[in-house]
Amino acid sequence: MKNKSKRHEGVSVQQAALTLAFLLAGGASFAQTGDESAWFGLTQPPGLNPDEVPVVIGERNPALARVPGGEESNVHLRGATIYEDVVEIVGFSHASRAEREVGDGQFWGRIAGLPSAAETVEWAADELRAAGIENVETQRLLQTEGEQLWLPLRWEMTLLADPSFGPGSADVVLESAMPLPAAELPGGSITAPVVFAGTAGTLTLSQAEVEGKIVLQRVTPRAHSFFETSAARPGAQRLLELGAAAVVHLMDTPGNVQSFDYFGCNGPCFMLGGRDSHFLHNVIDNVAAAGASDKLQMRLELESESRSGLESLNAVAVISGQSEEVILINSHADAWFDGAGDNADGLAVTLALARHFAELDEPPERTLVFLVSVGHHTAGLFGPTHFAAMNPDIIAKTVLALNVEHVAQRNISLSRTFFADGYREWIADASEAPLAAGVTNSSPFLNGLIAEGVERYGVNFFSGEITAASGESQFMVDLGFPIVTTMQAPPLYHTTGEVVEMISTPGLERIARFLAFFLAEVSAAPHASIAGE
Repeated sequence: MKNKSKRHEGVSVQQAALTLAFLLAGGASFAQTGDESAWFGLTQPPGLNPDEVPVVIGERNPALARVPGGEESNVHLRGATIYEDVVEIVGFSHASRAEREVGDGQFWGRIAGLPSAAETVEWAADELRAAGIENVETQRLLQTEGEQLWLPLRWEMTLLADPSFGPGSADVVLESAMPLPAAELPGGSITAPVVFAGTAGTLTLSQAEVEGKIVLQRVTPRAHSFFETSAARPGAQRLLELGAAAVVHLMDTPGNVQSFDYFGCNGPCFMLGGRDSHFLHNVIDNVAAAGASDKLQMRLELESESRSGLESLNAVAVISGQSEEVILINSHADAWFDGAGDNADGLAVTLALARHFAELDEPPERTLVFLVSVGHHTAGLFGPTHFAAMNPDIIAKTVLALNVEHVAQRNISLSRTFFADGYREWIADASEAPLAAGVTNSSPFLNGLIAEGVERYGVNFFSGEITAASGESQFMVDLGFPIVTTMQAPPLYHTTGEVVEMISTPGLERIARFLAFFLAEVSAAPHASIAGE
């Protein structure tokens, strides 16, 4: 299927508006204010724009990539070329939304088990063939029996007005609400009082205070929201055990993005974006001050379904080397929402690497196998697991796996700008978010190459060595070979804010040039060096 996306060229209107507002710093809000007496005179949230650039992006761009002498001719590793592929890959997500692949199009992405992911993988396979690689195939995957994909079809979260909240107060739909797997509501809808339980992991409310109510808990991601699961998920489960009708995570995230965490809480749980959460915090404070806390109610509506027996695809491309020993390079193609950083950037870089090595005059010393997988987002369709089962001959010859995942997002931080309602905007730095470089066997040789990547190409790797095997790597850790994982963990992970404007073009080139160097060095290295002996 031909990609239906349009290219993002230049600076978007949304981006320009955010930048101008930041530079003027007049304290103006982007929200719709309406009647100042409504809702205690609070600025109401701005609604949902699925193409929102969630942070301020100014004119100070990341520094250009370093290109060591002799590497200028490596045209496939240029950032602008790789960025074009990022846009193409995100286009499959846009098609998923436009075609309402799931429900009414509120939920979208490149979803393993649905056409969007398969079409992305097929496109990647065509790109690998077009690069001149003769040995390219797609491999059909069947979802593991008993596993299911939970999908939210349509939903709404509405904060209900009361005359005591001020003249002109009307119901407010909190559009950034996102249900979590595998939430269900009795009869598809509940209306209940609202109570605030504080920060996730610090529950102080009793059963009497929670029972039959919609309970809010605040979650402040230090990086991506996955890191908060250890506190937020058990906290929500405890609230449900105490009789809460539902739990809403108030996410301290930039803009009003939707967040989706594949870890649910075994009950009706929702995430809420930053601007909506900020408004709700202010409402709670004001109703308490007015002695009207008992008047605050919320209506939740949700229709969902679970699907099993799904199919998807992996793509496999082989560049034969002088040796049958294999270096496996993996990037996953599937994503929630646009997924520019998880994992369109990683997949685009992997395609660039394949094109680069396919055009070399001499074959690499070891065979390079490029795996475009469907990833860890759909239970039972974990691409690397199926690949290993279907290709035992390749696995037996593999001496190293490289996982390229989340590699070129802009770094973001809180700015010093406050708007009229106290909301603080976020701003992009003139750099990329830090990159972890996990080496599972702590090989001095492999870690030395990563250190050289900092010096030679300016890649923003963590300063210390780690052994983490995250993302797709987690499905390969028991296969008997070392794994190197390159991965960022910024706070826009699994949100609608992972748009192409958040990707650094020089960052794409930095990591691509480093990984080309890394693969060339590893391909020629003694086995003992790779094994850390």
